[in-house]
Amino acid sequence: MDRKNLFLGVGCIAAAMFIFAVSKPNDPAPASTPAKQVVPTVAAAVSAPSNVSASAISVADAQKTVINNGYLKVTFTSRGGAIEKAELLKQSADLSKKENIIFNAGNEDSAMTLGVVNRATNRVEPVYSEFKLVSSSATSVVYQGKLEDGTKVTRTYTLPVAENSGVEPYSIRFQTKVEASGAVPTRVWHSTGTWHHTQGDVAYQFMSVLADNGEDLTHVGTDVFRDSSGFLGLGAHRAVLEQPALAAGKPFNWVSSGNQFFASIIRVEPNFRGNRSELVARPVKFDGQEVGIQAFAYWEGVPAADLSVTTEGDFFVGPKEYARLAALPDDQASVLQFSKILGFISFGAICKLLLACLGGIHSMLAWTGGWSWGWAIVILTVIIKLVTWPLTAAQQRTAQKMTQFKGPMEEIREKYKNDSEKLNKEMMKLYTEHKINPFAGCLPILIQIPVFFGLYTAFQTTVELRLEPFLWIHDLSTPDTLFYIGSFGFNLLPILMGLTMWLSMRMTPTPSVDNTQKTIMYTMALLFPVICYSLPAALSLYMTLQNLLVMLQMGMSKTPEAIVEVVPLKKKKAKN
Repeated sequence: MDRKNLFLGVGCIAAAMFIFAVSKPNDPAPASTPAKQVVPTVAAAVSAPSNVSASAISVADAQKTVINNGYLKVTFTSRGGAIEKAELLKQSADLSKKENIIFNAGNEDSAMTLGVVNRATNRVEPVYSEFKLVSSSATSVVYQGKLEDGTKVTRTYTLPVAENSGVEPYSIRFQTKVEASGAVPTRVWHSTGTWHHTQGDVAYQFMSVLADNGEDLTHVGTDVFRDSSGFLGLGAHRAVLEQPALAAGKPFNWVSSGNQFFASIIRVEPNFRGNRSELVARPVKFDGQEVGIQAFAYWEGVPAADLSVTTEGDFFVGPKEYARLAALPDDQASVLQFSKILGFISFGAICKLLLACLGGIHSMLAWTGGWSWGWAIVILTVIIKLVTWPLTAAQQRTAQKMTQFKGPMEEIREKYKNDSEKLNKEMMKLYTEHKINPFAGCLPILIQIPVFFGLYTAFQTTVELRLEPFLWIHDLSTPDTLFYIGSFGFNLLPILMGLTMWLSMRMTPTPSVDNTQKTIMYTMALLFPVICYSLPAALSLYMTLQNLLVMLQMGMSKTPEAIVEVVPLKKKKAKN
């Protein structure tokens, strides 16, 4: 039914505009450029109170050990026996491809830094004491050190050989063994490290700490560390120094920190989790403008016979590629953060399906070279159109048939304009007598809505599209800016999308739509480019191609209207 189509379409626009509006931060922090991951000066992380131990050493004085497996170049440090930084050798920092993404660069706290609770302040403080490198090889390092209370700690890291099939090259195996110096083992926490902000995430939406216990996903964003006046007063809050979270009875499977495209995930093996886990999310300030986020996480563990407690698992440091994360245990693909429409409508399932299809198509097109991901989007769009083709054809036939009854329909509306119940009854009677299905027009849009929002959600964190070119597009994960007028970027694809949407609406038969409704429909063609203007070019590419295919189908299906005999309404016999 055309009117219902209209309302559904307007509803989609309203939802998208709502998301677009609320995604803007109240006090937006200046966006940093993702091209440079190494900051010139290291400022102290606001989350890290100094360890008062006399054995603490500085970053510069610590001994460094580097291991490389072709995917990760990991720099270990004797300062706490942790990971100072990791270079992602397969992930360029920017389009120049002269530098690579560097994880945890500029953070005073190394990733996997241990933390212990200061009883005086009841806060988790990082361990900065020196750990001795007791052994190292091409694939592993072992550190030994002591906590301030004399507790002995042994830390082992193993970097997998990338050539081994079935092995995740971005996942570092770790083990932390705490040997108690007293009756009760000292609790130790592990740091997730932090990532730099990406330019595309203007709202800091994806800078977050996540924790999963198998049922619920705990989310902490950077917004809790900033004062906010909320939206018309709703959601107003004061900034906090740290945000704790507790999982009792069902401990966290994993805890992560990440940005739009990359994540660091600490996953502890089930037999080392115990029955309780905690985390403390804290902000990290790099240069006074950019804000990162990290977490210190603790798993209770089960003491051995010698009262030692071991924490063992995997530390993933890499891109948020769906196929890669989906192969990891405990649903680590949840770090993709498929956002929910209006805060509660989830499109996670369709996002995963679309990404799986896109990845499968790309695997068959990899031989085409630099434009392979762009061609994958083109083919995915064509496949989606082929699936919806019969439904759209049914919609067009219904619309063409209803056009022949425009006169009788207008007569019924005029006759019963003051009686909506009678109007609906007579309209349905007309549809039934002439075998018109007014709901046929709803079917295509009922499929297109979840597909659009699924791609809208998925493309925002699809690292596979990052820095991938197509036609004039330099990076499918960002807008296709051709040039700047002052500080305003001219993006061509959203404009083409709006134009093709307007043309497809002009070609679509709308027999039951009045002038006011047509005005609203054409306004949609103006709103969509505005909504999608700053979104990834991949989404605008999909929408533009979809509109072109709709126009193609309209042109192919235009046939002379069949002559249909209008069956007059039967008059009721007068009672004697």
